[in-house]
Amino acid sequence: MKTRQRITVPILADREVFDYLKEKVGERKTKTEAYCDLLDKALAGFVSPFLRNQEFELHPNQCHVTVSDLSVEWHWHRATVRSFLDALEGFGLLSRIRLSKSVIITMNVQNGSSVESCSGQQVPEFADLMHEVLSDWITGKTDTDETGFRCGQLIRQAMDGTAMQDNLSCPDSVTHIGSATGGNSRAVEISQAAQECIALAALQRALRKSRFDDVSGAMDYFHLELYGDWSGLLATANELSGLLFDESRANDVGHEEDRIEGLKALIKPFLALAAKAQEKSYQTGD
Repeated sequence: MKTRQRITVPILADREVFDYLKEKVGERKTKTEAYCDLLDKALAGFVSPFLRNQEFELHPNQCHVTVSDLSVEWHWHRATVRSFLDALEGFGLLSRIRLSKSVIITMNVQNGSSVESCSGQQVPEFADLMHEVLSDWITGKTDTDETGFRCGQLIRQAMDGTAMQDNLSCPDSVTHIGSATGGNSRAVEISQAAQECIALAALQRALRKSRFDDVSGAMDYFHLELYGDWSGLLATANELSGLLFDESRANDVGHEEDRIEGLKALIKPFLALAAKAQEKSYQTGD
């Protein structure tokens, strides 16, 4: 009998199906049991006790675990756990954010997938995940290469999810994710959202370098020149932002040359104030 050409097709299965398929074999969990355990953890928003003191806001269908914990709980070797998670991610059943000593797992289920449906419903968690990854780059915890790799993973997962959803829910649609101009609208949105996050992070990273600069020039200007006028401070801050991003904008408001030079002298201390405010937001988790 000639072997037929293998055709890959997606299937739909409820949680109860996997409960039915589970087979108890001693203390060591089967792959089906391990997958069901991840589902249970994600649906419950599980956070490993070892990680409870870390402030990560979980989104629906996410859990925060360590490979070591899963290894002990499943009675598997850590390398086996990693390869199992790699395989599930390859099948599109989950996505991961790898942190230094832990991993945030998002289970891709139909009622909470990070994929957009044909109705065009927006799911904000992609941008949130991008911001979480980029925050370590902004604060210097990860370098550019590692951050780029992690961003690429998130983007590929979002793109793959878009293709899967188009094929399952919109059978008449044709997806060309590889091209920003010829791809579907959701793929273009993902690409633009990722670039927006990176552009903002780059500005925040550059701003952070100013956090140790002297702010006394800005303080003196506010008290001695503006006499504590907050409206005047807002107007000055607005002028400074114009000079910072486009010096030619100073001419649009008819500034005299000495006024422009005075504003330029305020740029560094004002950036230092902004950088300190940004640093406090990272420390408080806002």
